[in-house]
Amino acid sequence: MKKFDEVWEIGKLNSTIVSDKVVINTNFPSPPNPPFSHAEDKEYYGGYLICESIGNKQHANLISAAPDMYEALKNIENDDNRIPQTIWDMIQNAIKKAEGNSN
Repeated sequence: MKKFDEVWEIGKLNSTIVSDKVVINTNFPSPPNPPFSHAEDKEYYGGYLICESIGNKQHANLISAAPDMYEALKNIENDDNRIPQTIWDMIQNAIKKAEGNSN
């Protein structure tokens, strides 16, 4: 049931998050940002660069865990309403935010 097939982790530099899969750059796909990550990026950063210049370790940990948390949230079921409504709303809002559907 896993949809996110990348593994994100802190790279060789503690201020970077890298992926084990090639990253497609859809935000700024022009020089100096190429449309795809390069093999030399993998060597330098320890993986394909997701983001860099992260200011502290707590933020880096949170960003690297984002795909795992997203998958976990997507797989939570509340069939019998066992999760309190306020928590369920938080889960749904987090999913929307991760999918770019929040306001």
